[in-house]
Amino acid sequence: MRSLAPLLFLCAAALAQEEYGPTHRIKVAVGGKNRKAGLFIPNVIKKGQTVPMLVVVPDHRGKAFLEIGQWQQMAHDNRFAVFSVDCTTSSNKTPWHHSEQLDMQRDMEAVVEGLKAAREKAAEQGIELDGSATVISGFSGGGFLTMWLGLRRPDLFMGICGRSIVYFKETVKFSKADSVKPNLAMPILLYRGELDLARPKKDTDAARKTLKAVGYTNVAYRVIPKMIHESKPDVCVKWFVDLLKKTAKGRKEARKIAAELDKLRPLIKAGKSGVFGKLVKIVEREQKAGVNAGAQTLLDETLASAKKHWDMAANLEADNELAEAATMFRQIEKKYKPLGIAKEARAHRAKLIKSDAYKAAEMLVKARSYLDKDKKEKAFDLLQRIVDKYPDTIAGETAQRLLDAG
Repeated sequence: MRSLAPLLFLCAAALAQEEYGPTHRIKVAVGGKNRKAGLFIPNVIKKGQTVPMLVVVPDHRGKAFLEIGQWQQMAHDNRFAVFSVDCTTSSNKTPWHHSEQLDMQRDMEAVVEGLKAAREKAAEQGIELDGSATVISGFSGGGFLTMWLGLRRPDLFMGICGRSIVYFKETVKFSKADSVKPNLAMPILLYRGELDLARPKKDTDAARKTLKAVGYTNVAYRVIPKMIHESKPDVCVKWFVDLLKKTAKGRKEARKIAAELDKLRPLIKAGKSGVFGKLVKIVEREQKAGVNAGAQTLLDETLASAKKHWDMAANLEADNELAEAATMFRQIEKKYKPLGIAKEARAHRAKLIKSDAYKAAEMLVKARSYLDKDKKEKAFDLLQRIVDKYPDTIAGETAQRLLDAG
């Protein structure tokens, strides 16, 4: 009978958890291996509803299903979904270091790809997970991934909650590989226990100071009386629920913007005229609402593409392919109007075609066409004019060589 006691206890715990709703099992492929993930949807959520979601990073055990259980009753009572996926960077057996970027990249990929799978799983139930109301949270070693990913993907998370975290100052050192612009107004809650362990005390305090030093303006910080080193999820949930209430109006606008962006993307891909003017107006609405619905991210991607186009034109100019460069600057002007880079391209092209180098290059093209048609007298006359008028240009040097060659 004694051997049955643990089994009965586990069965009772499973039934108690199932009382609040099912936890759907999901597999996420990362680095050629599958990771386990779980999506808890409270049974009070009905088909056709849109629900907020809390993404919870596992603690030192690294296991999603060991993390989700503590959130289920509160998620049920407050009507939000919970998602978690197995990760490696939170382990205290092999502590993660910021130099070990492959481990972090794979954990980040696990969350990002897991979120896609979670939305698909929810959709199968007729439920939509609200991308404008998703917060990421982690306790202790889970703070590494929580802070690193949360700060780099404000397009995925409306806020971050760090619970007695461990942390590196390098977390706020963004690189060119970070494609999404940081949201310095992102709501962030950091808290630790009054009786916490030494490192979480120090690191949670350091995280607050570092975030404020680099310009984050919405960082809340709390020391919980008599709290030891423990998860304390109720503090996070209260903040999350309050945040949802405060941002309800802005998030409604964010959903409208997201729907408009879905219609805009194919028009951008097709190169439709006036599409970037519409995007700029949507970005302005996004900024006014104080939300991140993806408009700024789409604009940043557009500007990055325009910059590559500009670099190609600049390379042509450097190679003295001035007519081709002028044509490409004209294309930038037309394609990206009314963005600032279109105005810059127009000004640069105007300056280019007025330059001696461009005028000489145009004359050289004409002189060569005469040579091709065996009109040497006209060609040499034009070559001499290039040498006389524009001797210090590349075209002038080329014209002189052609004259010398007879």
